[in-house]
Amino acid sequence: TTVVYCSSLTVDQQSFKIHLEPPNLSGIYLDNQLFSRPTRNITNNQNEMKIVSEINETNPCNGLYIKTNGTTCGLKDIMIGRCYEYQYIKNCTNLYELFESAIRYKPYCSMNLSTYEHYFQHSFDDIQVIDKAMFWSGTYAVAHTYSNHGINYITLEDTLAAAMVSGLTWCGKDNDSEGFDYVSCPNNCEDNLWADDAFWGVASKTFAQKAAGEIYLVLNGSQSNGHASFRNNSYFAKYELPNLQRTGQYRVTKLNVLLLHSPDRKVVEKCGENSLITLETIVRNYQIEYTCKDDPEELILIMCSNEWEARECQLARQVLRKEWDQKLFGKSNSNYHSVSFLFLFFLLLNYFTQKNSSDLF
Repeated sequence: TTVVYCSSLTVDQQSFKIHLEPPNLSGIYLDNQLFSRPTRNITNNQNEMKIVSEINETNPCNGLYIKTNGTTCGLKDIMIGRCYEYQYIKNCTNLYELFESAIRYKPYCSMNLSTYEHYFQHSFDDIQVIDKAMFWSGTYAVAHTYSNHGINYITLEDTLAAAMVSGLTWCGKDNDSEGFDYVSCPNNCEDNLWADDAFWGVASKTFAQKAAGEIYLVLNGSQSNGHASFRNNSYFAKYELPNLQRTGQYRVTKLNVLLLHSPDRKVVEKCGENSLITLETIVRNYQIEYTCKDDPEELILIMCSNEWEARECQLARQVLRKEWDQKLFGKSNSNYHSVSFLFLFFLLLNYFTQKNSSDLF
């Protein structure tokens, strides 16, 4: 069994406060990193994207890599290539064939939650993600920036099964020589709601079953639509939370919630409020420890990097500029600005932590 450990986050057992170490971003620009997200583009000159004037009505790909409204052209080559870019342990051809056999000649709306079981069983075989699994809901960008393609933490999208299909489209077609619909794939199925969750629902379920030890959940406490941070119809609530292992050697021991509040947006709820109370009750009933922290400092910096002009980030921006000027040109009083930085940084944190702060509304 392959186990993956994480040493970048520890929990003070006495105070139950979550301590996040600075993220390791040293490998973000390196190629062939473990758990790195494969490229979505075909870079081989022989397989470059081409525009054709005459398109086959049943298979517009016709051996070319072009954009269609149906199954991605070159699906097999792309998936197998990504698989070998990701790792060299599992047989990528066999893994693709498990994927293909599940959908070829089968219309999209006939899919269900058992369609991809063999594909996920094989891709996740002998894998346990210990103290490193990170789940998310409404926080895709921040969670994946911090996870750094599996270097700091591992999200579902960092796994082999998900990386092979990232950004691709596919759907089967019966009574067709190719077995795939390259013209048009449906966006949803009114008569079979399970078809829409057939792939990512089972992916979420399987990933949750492989998580062990302490796990991390990044939630959004200031969604623009006013939705709760923890929702019953989210993938986490439907497929991941119910499938966490509660017994045995590879059981989940603690859930650490990291609740974010976006700059320049209203705070909808904080730790210990509303839907977070519901989540805590469910988790503790599972005999799993629970902690929740509003806006960890490391994630505030990531949020500000994405929304640098937000008012909560302006003070940090000004102080950082002065500190860098001191470093480069020696034009500022380092002691003065060091004290100023600490003062203004804690002032910045107050924007996120003060319950009744008028600046947040």
